[in-house]
Amino acid sequence: PPAVTEVYSPIGLRAIKVAKLLTDVEGSAPTYDTVQDLVGAIDLDVSDNSGDPDVQYYDDGEHDVVLPDPELKGTIELADLPPEKQALLLGYKVDDNGVVIHNADDTPPYFAWGFKAKKSNGVDRYVWYYKGRCTMPQDKHTTKQKDLQRQTQKLQVTFVKLNSTGNARAFVDEDSAAFASVKATFFNAPYAPSFTP
Repeated sequence: PPAVTEVYSPIGLRAIKVAKLLTDVEGSAPTYDTVQDLVGAIDLDVSDNSGDPDVQYYDDGEHDVVLPDPELKGTIELADLPPEKQALLLGYKVDDNGVVIHNADDTPPYFAWGFKAKKSNGVDRYVWYYKGRCTMPQDKHTTKQKDLQRQTQKLQVTFVKLNSTGNARAFVDEDSAAFASVKATFFNAPYAPSFTP
């Protein structure tokens, strides 16, 4: 690849996408449901919570290193998360009258999470996290006061590797020459990597 002479900081976040993970079996490609939009992106913060590697020392040196599987902890802040999107992400049911019902037996499913991050040079970074599950956002409401206080929704998401491939995430800057052929379809579905043998 050509030498990088300048770098540009991310300055934005938009176009969050989710796709429910349907199958994730070792030896087969993962399958996903249709990609859906999450409108209202404000902030996304993901940090590595995988832990330290297990290092074995012998002969006065570091030799055998076993790295833990990736586990990434994320917080996603949205202007709002409508009831139907909460039902989707958290595995709740919607009754015949459109009311979301949170049952004690509900288990949040896994989703792939994608987004675009605008950089200061106008180029977008395209990102997919392949497998993440969120917990119920805090249900907090404040009475209206003289100084308006916007009440946003924050999702806590744990991202892990796929059982089928071991992949945890995919990311690229859109001005990469090699990316041009798949740029238009990158968010049609969670990205399936292509490697030349």
